[in-house]
Amino acid sequence: MTKKKLYQGILTLLAVGAVCTAAAAPQQGNEPTNLTADSLTYDTTTGLVTAEKNVRLEQGTGWIEGARATYNTKTEEGTVEGGVRAMREDMNLSCDRLFAASQEHWQATGSVHMVKAERTFTGPQVDYYPSQNDYILAGSGGTITSADGTLTADRLEGWMKENRFVGTGNAHIVSPPRDLEGGGDRMEYFGGVERPYVVLDGSAWVFQGNNMARSNHMTVYLADDGSAVAK
Repeated sequence: MTKKKLYQGILTLLAVGAVCTAAAAPQQGNEPTNLTADSLTYDTTTGLVTAEKNVRLEQGTGWIEGARATYNTKTEEGTVEGGVRAMREDMNLSCDRLFAASQEHWQATGSVHMVKAERTFTGPQVDYYPSQNDYILAGSGGTITSADGTLTADRLEGWMKENRFVGTGNAHIVSPPRDLEGGGDRMEYFGGVERPYVVLDGSAWVFQGNNMARSNHMTVYLADDGSAVAK
């Protein structure tokens, strides 16, 4: 009972994080589970389950490991900390600490490095809300890297199902395949449309090849041949 409770709570981080959609989370419980740790305790008064030293939790093809894991059966909040690593399907995550509040919110902090759907997210902290269109927030800044380029900003947020991302504060984009570089106070990328484009605001600039464009507001349409058209 204790092992099952702990595993279901902590593995929620894998089931509903950047790993897969919230709808897939209930299916996780049907897969075989396994928990190993040097020490495991359960406080029936507080509802707190604690696993310490060499903690590794596995379910199906997913796993998560760290130095210490806790799960509160009453609040449905769980943490894994200390050299955290997790993997499931097309997601690979490493950080110092991972926290989950039920299936609605998880937070990775400390040297966050996450690879999901051929994109890499890095930063000091990443929050994920699966029920909000796979919303990701790097409130303290970070970097998003894909085959098309890299976006950095003081604050990053994205809606992964829409392939839409917003960078606020010193927003900067570099796209080697398009020989394109740009920046501004705010930048919004729309990748889930037939013709992807970027909207830049506030001291916006774009450089491609030998061409430079500057404006307070600029929309750059990205063509398949790598060219960019600013409006």
